Amino acid sequence: MIALLLGAISLVNCSHAPSCVRVSAASPGRPFSRTPDATNANGCPVGSGGGNNTCSSTLTPTEVLFTQESTGAIQTLAINTPVANSLSLMCTTATAGLGEIVVANVSATKNFLYAFSTTTKTINGFAIGHVTPVTLTSVGTAFTFSGTNLFQTTAEMRADPAGRFLTVTDTGASAVHVLLIDPTFGTLTEAAGSPFTAANALFTAVGSAVDVLYVTDNVGGEIFIFSINLSANPVLSTPSIFAEPTHIAANAPISMQVNLAGTFLYTANTSSISFYAISPTDGSLTQVAGSPVTFTPAFNPQLITMDVTGSFLYVSGTGTEGVLGFTMDTGTGNLTIITGSAFASGSSVSDMLVNPLGGQMYLVIANTITMFTINSSTGALTPVTSTTTFSSSSNLAAAGV
Repeated sequence: MIALLLGAISLVNCSHAPSCVRVSAASPGRPFSRTPDATNANGCPVGSGGGNNTCSSTLTPTEVLFTQESTGAIQTLAINTPVANSLSLMCTTATAGLGEIVVANVSATKNFLYAFSTTTKTINGFAIGHVTPVTLTSVGTAFTFSGTNLFQTTAEMRADPAGRFLTVTDTGASAVHVLLIDPTFGTLTEAAGSPFTAANALFTAVGSAVDVLYVTDNVGGEIFIFSINLSANPVLSTPSIFAEPTHIAANAPISMQVNLAGTFLYTANTSSISFYAISPTDGSLTQVAGSPVTFTPAFNPQLITMDVTGSFLYVSGTGTEGVLGFTMDTGTGNLTIITGSAFASGSSVSDMLVNPLGGQMYLVIANTITMFTINSSTGALTPVTSTTTFSSSSNLAAAGV
């Protein structure tokens, strides 16, 4: 059992400074790298088919799970078909540069899948079909980043929850690219003023109650806050930069998650979790009493997510530390560790994603998608035994169809 050590830190704002894909590599001294080793060259539907050698063109899921094979082939997996605790391969073919994938949900009936490759410096976009079988249709010519010495260390792509834009961080260049999504065609256009400067930019998150963009600086121990105005030129401005008073390793933010109500921001740090109250007027941050949370024995959070009800928070650790789960106090933001944590202990977790329909968590462990059920009362994770497994050489993304 991992015990929690709770401590509060006083906060100050540092001076203003100008200022959201797949992690290609961890830069020297940086703990975060989410890219798994390449697996067998499986495609869909040709080849081993991700584990079961067959695919279906007749499934009618309401949600699908996407991932890439090492060839760049995109697998489309039907969620909850035919039973709640299973995935089924769909005969949907598309190929892009291997790297990171995200889904941008523009509306209830229109969403796009984007695949970013730091090798080719391109993003391929696909419209996700809402008919049987689910289709992936290219939105046109891949978006290509211009410039030199791009994405030399770490890069991360994120989709705005409202489906308006993608953010791509370039840690080595201390830059954040903002790519506007055409809501009709899904094509990408770099916003005026992009890329924006943010020291050691690593992860981003978008406020749900206030239209702001948060960017983590793991090296400097900072969270940059940008206001978002898509009709302005440029589209981002810098109302403030939030910084820890001392840049200590225990509070070096990596990834972030805003709670469903938009009232708290949680950060997975190098060896702790911090949580901040979000101002409803300008998105500024105030660290909450009880933050940061540290661990005995040591645990090093990397990725962070929450269940669809907003009741439970999960963080994956480095190496074989597995996943810690917490219940979230919606009033104070405080965290209480879930009995049984760490889950998947002894396993190297490179990505995690909650089933959008609720009830399950998908972990990428040793290039294989492993399913866990989420206990609706306690939040505890229980592995699901399945005879059909699917491999993954990228992160996971999900979409409603």
